[in-house]
Amino acid sequence: MTRHVKHCSFLSDTSSSQTLSCSTTTSSKSSLSDIVTQVTAQFSAASVPEPELSAQYLLSCSLVSPSLPTTPVLASDWTKSSSTHLTRDQAVTLNRLVQCRLARMPVQYILGNWDFHNITIQVRPPVFIPRPETEQLVDLVLSSLPPPAPGKQLHLLEVGPGSGAVSLAILSARKDLLVTCVERSSTALQLTKDNATLLGLKDRMNLVQGKVEAGVQLDGLCEEYDLVFSNPPYILRKDLMTLAPEIHLYEDLRALDGGAEGLDVILPIIELAGEKLSTGGLVMLEVDPCHPHLLPSKLDSLSSSFMVDRVVEDIREKERFMVLRKT
Repeated sequence: MTRHVKHCSFLSDTSSSQTLSCSTTTSSKSSLSDIVTQVTAQFSAASVPEPELSAQYLLSCSLVSPSLPTTPVLASDWTKSSSTHLTRDQAVTLNRLVQCRLARMPVQYILGNWDFHNITIQVRPPVFIPRPETEQLVDLVLSSLPPPAPGKQLHLLEVGPGSGAVSLAILSARKDLLVTCVERSSTALQLTKDNATLLGLKDRMNLVQGKVEAGVQLDGLCEEYDLVFSNPPYILRKDLMTLAPEIHLYEDLRALDGGAEGLDVILPIIELAGEKLSTGGLVMLEVDPCHPHLLPSKLDSLSSSFMVDRVVEDIREKERFMVLRKT
């Protein structure tokens, strides 16, 4: 069966009004709320996930001044606009954004920025987009740290910062912290640096390019850290092809592929943590729900001794985080 999708153009005849032209309807003036309805219908017909939310984000983005690319965009921003219709330039922008979403480009990449925890960061392909559940990793780290003490700084280590979202959210919450980030991707490392600069946090972040793997010594690391955390590649390789088009078409699969058991990166991270933590030090990991069952039996083969301190469920009640303690 052939699916027929109605394509709409939001071009206006003047700079102050907006006309909706569709192949199946006559031209008419459209309010912003009408545009949300029309774009939502178009996305629904094309099986785009979360069609109404996508429509709202893209309309809000089209209303943002092009001279302010780092301005945070919220889905509800269009409802606060003083405009009732799109200008011609805004309509052209919206048409372009809609076509990107129809090509299944993630909304985050289209907008160019995204809210995460208590900060807004830049996002750009193919660097991994931070997920809502990963905000819990920020909370786990912060809740596990000792309270601030006068004149004392804590030094944390993150492996695989991607956009830098987790470390930057942590640094934003506590002024007594320093974070070292190890990232193998030069593109991701640059984005982390850009976000740190944008947020005024670069002075408390040390960036190290390199891959954490067995037998490799990384330059630029401290002798000891107070805590290690990571949202590493943990998806089992057999599950990669079941990912949504937004993920496997646009995001760097190296940030997702954890190997046959999803542990190819996790185990070297724990080995590194064993070298950098004192006894009692914690490693906090975002993991696949199968890992609380798979990982404990692997710990005995590591150079340092670790025990599972606790397993924490995510917002969807899946076992998503593991806290390990060096013994």
